[in-house]
Amino acid sequence: MPKAIPAISYLRTPDSLPAAPIYAVFGDEEWLRRRALRTLTESLTRRGLDVRRIHDLESAAPLLDELRSPNMFGGALAMVVVNHRQGPRHEASTRFKEEFAAYIEKPSRSNVLVFDAATWQRNLTVPKRVEERFPTVCAEEIKPWDHGSWEQLAQMQAAEHGISLDREAVSALRDAVAGSLSRAEMEISKLALLSKGKKVTAPDVAFACGYEGTDVTFALCDAILTGDSKTALRHAAKMAGKAETGSILSLLGLLRLQVATLGRVALNLSRGMAGQEALAAGAPRAREAVKSGLLRTAKKVNRQALAGALGVLLAADEDVKSANPDPAALLISVVTRLLECLGCAKPEVPAVRS
Repeated sequence: MPKAIPAISYLRTPDSLPAAPIYAVFGDEEWLRRRALRTLTESLTRRGLDVRRIHDLESAAPLLDELRSPNMFGGALAMVVVNHRQGPRHEASTRFKEEFAAYIEKPSRSNVLVFDAATWQRNLTVPKRVEERFPTVCAEEIKPWDHGSWEQLAQMQAAEHGISLDREAVSALRDAVAGSLSRAEMEISKLALLSKGKKVTAPDVAFACGYEGTDVTFALCDAILTGDSKTALRHAAKMAGKAETGSILSLLGLLRLQVATLGRVALNLSRGMAGQEALAAGAPRAREAVKSGLLRTAKKVNRQALAGALGVLLAADEDVKSANPDPAALLISVVTRLLECLGCAKPEVPAVRS
């Protein structure tokens, strides 16, 4: 089976993809897949093809008949079929396996079929035959440790807006968007408007992409995880002014995940693992910005402290569901008691913002 072309390689040299009657663009990284598909359809348009997108294919026969038909009154066509499984409904390449398999054996000489494959099971008949005979582009999910690939894509996004990112800005942006390329695209468009020069720096990212509004849930979780009690209580006070029962329950769930992560790293440290090894095993998706603080907190906690933190969260969960407490007061209380359990310094509790 010919090896699929990595999407990053394709985006660097799009002209390297040979002309063919069938293509497939697939992979788990949605932004990267969409970007590769856009580049492909733009190249097809430059070749004079009329690109049409088919979102919900109810029958393959009309589509394939149109692809096979000679173009009497216009240019060639490129049909982009969205190949996506939704619940129990299989993707088009599976539902119409026989029709597509027959077309693969004898495709049109002038028209082009493109699979936009959010779902692409490579061992099945149609994907396997397409990859055996025609060019395919694979948009694999960027691994958390693959900083080089993420930087390439971020710089590619920035170049479209006429700016570039210095190395510290790339790291700051990655932390701000939690590694999401789609969010990075939105933030870079904002940076292009707000930055004072062509070269974006880390302070520019901090100014434009910081936490905004009253929804500082993830900033609060980060502050607790890293033992920054002053910041944690400031965020808690900001959230408390608009706290509701539903939002408190969601926050308690997030905090339980944070305590569990902290517990795994602490357990790894107690087993004699080095700091970075303990982090990699216990918190593989931890962002660079929180790693040092997380490790510092993990070194201070023990089983008793972790059990106490979980007890605080379980008691708060029970209170919300049975006692109807004041959400603002409960939020401040939970954060304060969590910080105490985890051995963090306790500053003066700030006033709640309304």
